[in-house]
Amino acid sequence: MWGRPIRCPRKLTTVFSALLIICLCFSTPSVNALTSIEQPFDQLVSESDQILIGTVSQISSFWGHGRAADTIFSTIQLSEIEHIKGELKSSEFSLKVIGGVIGDQAQFYPGLPQFVSGQRYLLFVKGNNRVMFPITGVTQGFYRVQWDAGQERQIVIPATGNSSMPLSRNARNITHQHANPGKDLTSLISQIRTSMGQVD
Repeated sequence: MWGRPIRCPRKLTTVFSALLIICLCFSTPSVNALTSIEQPFDQLVSESDQILIGTVSQISSFWGHGRAADTIFSTIQLSEIEHIKGELKSSEFSLKVIGGVIGDQAQFYPGLPQFVSGQRYLLFVKGNNRVMFPITGVTQGFYRVQWDAGQERQIVIPATGNSSMPLSRNARNITHQHANPGKDLTSLISQIRTSMGQVD
């Protein structure tokens, strides 16, 4: 499961805690979506509504409504979409995720990978606009795409959940620590397409 949000400033009110517990109790799909249990790759592919590659062009944060009025959510706008699985109606795609920054208020949840403006991702999407973090397997379905100059190829770096970076920071200003050799992007796409052929 996921922990309490990290907020700036640090005041986490009892009202917010109570609201969050109520939301979790009455939102079974959301709880399931945020449970990070290791899944076989074929299951990860088959359970995803969409699998796509896109660049974060804009991040817009907003306060929730009703019981989630003290919770910040963000819309992640993706452009330059490469479609792998599922139906997409346009060349852009948006995700709604829990957490974000509004003014001097911020909410981040330990274990949830964070989107960075300008960064390109390969994403396994499940339950978008229905669950609090619509990435299949939470960290399992979240890959950062980058260029490997040494091997002259695009690679994908899997999320760890521990090295979260705040929403709205620019990808050009990020220095990635604990460099991961990553996976070849083309090979991973081929693996996804092979799995789709096995399960469809």
